[in-house]
Amino acid sequence: MHSVSLLPRLTLSANALKFFAVVVMVFDHCATVFLPLNTPISLWIHAFGQLAAPVMCFFIAEGYWHTTNLRRYLGRLLLAALLSHIPYTLCFNFCPLRVWTATSIMWSLFLGLLALTLWRQLQNAALRVLVTLCCSLLAYSANWNYIAVLWILAFGLFRSHPVEKWLAFSAVSLLYGFQYFLHGSLTPLWIRPFVLLALPILQLYGGNLGRKSKALQWGYYLFYPLHFIVLYLLKMFLP
Repeated sequence: MHSVSLLPRLTLSANALKFFAVVVMVFDHCATVFLPLNTPISLWIHAFGQLAAPVMCFFIAEGYWHTTNLRRYLGRLLLAALLSHIPYTLCFNFCPLRVWTATSIMWSLFLGLLALTLWRQLQNAALRVLVTLCCSLLAYSANWNYIAVLWILAFGLFRSHPVEKWLAFSAVSLLYGFQYFLHGSLTPLWIRPFVLLALPILQLYGGNLGRKSKALQWGYYLFYPLHFIVLYLLKMFLP
């Protein structure tokens, strides 16, 4: 009998998946700034742009387990949230002073990591629920708001239990779908289920970081506010 050789399973590093998230995010933001709302091309770009947030949340949770200094990790996210606020609000025509109206996803990511950190440190169930509620409320005005907080908790708390992890992710994604009826949206409902495509994409994660460097690490944080500045300037000066 001849042995059958199986093809190796395709795996991607954390850096590769983060780069994917950055690319679809930039396309999504470019469509928001430069394309008319609800045209077919802008809607499809926004649909695939939905994949950026769950991938970001997944790696925030992964970072919790891999970081050697949790305080610095929280500090980097908080700094990124502060640096991103004005560029984000200017780019999307919000008032920077009205923080309670809008701010970037970086604030949601910071609060998600904070919620995961406190959940793991606290032993009292009531305090854990209270922390989750507080972080979710504080994230209300941010892009992806409490959905990002809950995704990070789902990915972080059920990291070693794949079935529960993906069920929790799907449950939060269902809540994201219901948000359409609670808060309304500038884009149609059919776009929201595209977040579930993150399931097969994240299954490709092989558990390895990829190339490790401080420049690359800080590059992800700094690119976020910088790309808003570039988009804002292009919007201001292009005819």
